[in-house]
Amino acid sequence: MQLDPQTLESTAVYKLLISSVVPRPIAWVSSVDADGVRNLAPFSYFMAITDTPPTIAFSCSARGTGTKDTLRNVEATGEFVVNICDDDRAEQMNLTSGDYPPEVDEFAVTRLTPVPSALVKAPRVAEAPINMECKLVRILPVGRKANLILGEIVQWHVRDDVYDATTGRLDMHRLRPVGRLCGNLYSHIHQIFEMKRPSETYRG
Repeated sequence: MQLDPQTLESTAVYKLLISSVVPRPIAWVSSVDADGVRNLAPFSYFMAITDTPPTIAFSCSARGTGTKDTLRNVEATGEFVVNICDDDRAEQMNLTSGDYPPEVDEFAVTRLTPVPSALVKAPRVAEAPINMECKLVRILPVGRKANLILGEIVQWHVRDDVYDATTGRLDMHRLRPVGRLCGNLYSHIHQIFEMKRPSETYRG
């Protein structure tokens, strides 16, 4: 079967795309508006860009005809926090994906604990195993309705049991992140296997 995105309706393209690129990590983004009203929302178009300086990006698409609170807040303050969702917080993360008016505080809705960040105004999710405080690098409009938000990580907060000081890596078995699939489907990252890179370049 061949599918030409130019001949498909936008909804069909969306369903095909999010079913093809799986599983996707989730950027659980906390932000504040100019008046200090908190917002918390998940985004599954999310990736690491580079480590020099440490930069991540997530895509924030318009919902309906309005601009999402997260985009407005980041534009106004130039700051945000990306929190990582684990198994224990999956239901609360999903709850923050609802359509709430701008004045609604998702921390209150979910009974999550907002804690002050070290270098940015946006709060962190205390219950999340990883928090990445970010300063806005740029916002790139993409297509008809998306904005790619790039942020430089200026501070990490990592739960003690997740960080392996001997290797400098995070323990994936302890982190237990949640991945996004399509529709109402998510994935647990429980079955982990290792493959080492080849030691020599293949000469075929």
